[in-house]
Amino acid sequence: MEIMDYRYDSDVIHALEVIWNYMKLNQSIQPCDIILGCGCSNLDIPVKCAELFKAGYGKKILFSGGAGKVTKDAFQKSEAEVYRDIAVAQGVSSDDILLETKSTNTGDNFRFSKDILECYHTKSVLIVHFPTSERRTLATAKKILPSLQLFITSPDLDFNQFITRLQKDASFFHREVSLLVGDIQRLIIYPQLGWQEKVLVPDEVVHVYYFLKSKGFDDYIYSSSEVLKLFNDNHISISNANLFT
Repeated sequence: MEIMDYRYDSDVIHALEVIWNYMKLNQSIQPCDIILGCGCSNLDIPVKCAELFKAGYGKKILFSGGAGKVTKDAFQKSEAEVYRDIAVAQGVSSDDILLETKSTNTGDNFRFSKDILECYHTKSVLIVHFPTSERRTLATAKKILPSLQLFITSPDLDFNQFITRLQKDASFFHREVSLLVGDIQRLIIYPQLGWQEKVLVPDEVVHVYYFLKSKGFDDYIYSSSEVLKLFNDNHISISNANLFT
C-alpha cells in the first residue's frame, strides 16, 4: 500500500503537537535507587541514562528490552545490550549496568524487571523513555510496580526538534506517527484490561486520534475484532467496555 507523505501537512503537524503536549509530562525528578531505561529504537535514551547516572541520579542503571516490533528487524542484539554498549561508550562502567533482555513491550519492561529491582531492594525508580512515551509508560509502571516511588523523564528534545527528526524520511514519519496513534488507543483500552493505571484522555486528544487514523496512520491500531478478542480473553464484559477503535 502506498504511503502518503504528510510530513509537511500543517494539520498533521498540529495534531502531533497536541499529542506531544499530552504525552510529555515534564516531571521534576530526584535521585533514585535505579535508573531504568526502557528499550525501543531510540538511541538517545541510553545517552540520557548515562548522563543521569554520572550526575548522581541512580546507583545503577537497568536497561530493559529484548526485541520489540520495530527493533526486532533493526538491532543485531537485544535492546538492553545495545543500550548498555552506548552507556559504556558514554563512560559508565559495565559493572553499574543491569540488563533485562526478554521484554517485547512496555508492560514486559516492568514485569520482567520486577525481580531485578527486588534483588537490589529498590524503593525508587527513575524511568527514562522517549518524550512521547512518558504518559503511557508511567501509567504502566504504576500498575505493575505500585509499591515503588516512580519518576519519569526523557532525552532533551523539544517539539520542533522532534518534528525535524520525523521529517527526514516519509516512511519513518509514517511509522513513528502510527506508533503514537496506537499509544493513544492503548491508553484507553489497557486500563480496562488491568494493564495500565487509568488516565484521563482529553477530547482534543481523542479528536486527533481519529483525525490521524483517517489519514492512514493506523499500522499499530488494534482492529475491532482484535479488541473484542482482548476483552473476551481477559473476561471483560463487552457491554461495559470502551472498545475505542
